[in-house]
Amino acid sequence: MRRTITAVLVSLVAVSAAPEASAQEKHRSFDEFRKEVLSGYQNFRKTILDNYADFLNGEWHEYQSLNAERRDKTPKPTSVPSVGHPSRPGRLPSGSEAPATPPKPLPVEKGEAKGKRPESETAPSGPSRPTKSRGEQTFGFYGLPVTVPEIEFNIAARLSTPSDYAAQWKALDREEVRSEVLPALQKKIREMGLNDYLAYMLMEAYIGDKFPQADSSSKISAIHYLLTHAGYDARVAMTGRGAPLLLLPFKQTIYARNYIMMPEGKYYVFAPDGFDYGRLATEGIKTCTLPKDADKGSKLDLVIGKLNIPVKAKSFELEYGPIHLKGEVNENLMPILYRYPQMPIGDYAVSSPDPALRHELARQIREQLQGMEGDKAVEALLGFTQSVFDYATDEENHGFEKPYFIEETLYYPKNDCEDRAIFYTTFLWNALGREAQLISFPGHEAATVRLDSDVEGTSYTYGGDRYYISDPTFIGSHTGMVMPIYRNEKPKVDYTFSNSGN
Repeated sequence: MRRTITAVLVSLVAVSAAPEASAQEKHRSFDEFRKEVLSGYQNFRKTILDNYADFLNGEWHEYQSLNAERRDKTPKPTSVPSVGHPSRPGRLPSGSEAPATPPKPLPVEKGEAKGKRPESETAPSGPSRPTKSRGEQTFGFYGLPVTVPEIEFNIAARLSTPSDYAAQWKALDREEVRSEVLPALQKKIREMGLNDYLAYMLMEAYIGDKFPQADSSSKISAIHYLLTHAGYDARVAMTGRGAPLLLLPFKQTIYARNYIMMPEGKYYVFAPDGFDYGRLATEGIKTCTLPKDADKGSKLDLVIGKLNIPVKAKSFELEYGPIHLKGEVNENLMPILYRYPQMPIGDYAVSSPDPALRHELARQIREQLQGMEGDKAVEALLGFTQSVFDYATDEENHGFEKPYFIEETLYYPKNDCEDRAIFYTTFLWNALGREAQLISFPGHEAATVRLDSDVEGTSYTYGGDRYYISDPTFIGSHTGMVMPIYRNEKPKVDYTFSNSGN
């Protein structure tokens, strides 16, 4: 007899929706509301910004750097697991076979034929650094040329003490950098559709191009100035030996990056290129003390929306069973995404750098699988995802942990479990309208799906709904089959595709 286990419920993140209105009324009311909010916000922050130089010149508190977190310390399978030859994390299979009877239901814990493909195994690269035009500054941003007005201002050659950082803040105030330079950069950020993190990276690229000879301390100070005036809670800092650092809070956890804990929360450490983060364990980190009741700004968001950047098309074609996908991926996205901060798996699922591509693939899948009875379409998509990609761990592919955005899955010739799970669940929901979940076991990312009919196999109830294991990396498996090594493990729900959200 099939058994199910009810998940322990925790609070969900609710997504608010605006009331229905005409497009013109909605746009006008939002703009008016935004202006009011920004006006009040800037007035509220004016005191701290006007006096920031004094804070920089005041007390600097020392914090201990904490080691980077890892999303999962368990090694992934070194070869792709299959029904006849299940693999164990970190070593090759040893002759064990899939069970003859369906495995027991999972306990659940709610938590945080090959296709034609482009051949690219190494880190993507962009065009060479562009040249400048008179009256304009053109700088490279992940290999793309970005042009802004040439605005003259200066920064110091080097900063060494808190008073130096305070002096540069005052100098940037006098040169009206916040009223001239920042609006020009923010206009470009809006045009390109950059999120908070990429806005920071664009500011860094701009300052680096404008002051190539300046020390990293002066550059980081200028970036800090721009970020704080843009409304972010950025902090400038130094190690015990004076190395400059930038401290940034994020809405998401960032894995594989050192951080410190301050009264306001977690701040991640960003250092100049070539910095040895191992130094932080012995040197410590110092940053200026800000008033407790002051509005220090907002956290940065890592989720990526539509990026409006030039297109360098790279065609792909994937075919297995009844599904034949073809299209073009924007190769210019790859340098932007390659070293992107490692965040929770659910945030890769909700990010959409190229929504038009995803919509087109969903359309192709939906049209090719229409007319299939019951849950056959789910099985067709599962078999496609299991079979059309080559398997390799991130360590083999890149030398570091590298979850893919869907655009990367379509670009690189090999992927591993979390990449397939993100691809599979995204199109279960967007193409077939099936509620699905991303779930994680130690060393493995898998998926579950709601079916029209009950099937024999492993399932659990979550929020009153039954979800069946459906693993796009367990080659040859059908929905309801779980890898034997995870039969008694509690998976964690990483993200839920449904109308109610995660």
